[in-house]
Amino acid sequence: MKLYIANNPTEAHILCGLLQQSNIKCEVRGEQWFGLRGEIPADDQSAPYIWLFNRLDADYAWELIRQTQTDNSGILYKNWVCSNCGETNEGQFAVCWKCGKPDHQGCD
Repeated sequence: MKLYIANNPTEAHILCGLLQQSNIKCEVRGEQWFGLRGEIPADDQSAPYIWLFNRLDADYAWELIRQTQTDNSGILYKNWVCSNCGETNEGQFAVCWKCGKPDHQGCD
């Protein structure tokens, strides 16, 4: 079962390793398409994902993933859109990867 669609192969492997450390049988699939983005559509079909072998592990696996993506205050890192260039950035980044401008969301 496709459990989690990652933003990149590194994220997929880190989360897969975390799940495997908790004795959840899974593997990363689809990473071969990631390098072709630009030549093929950059959507969920070309993103790496975590394949879960036992559906009964899904709830526990999701809880582990949620815990990993939550900071100490319990707030999930949300993707944000750069006000300068309009590029979508992953939540853990404070600076736009495209134009280098900082994320000023939440600032007065």
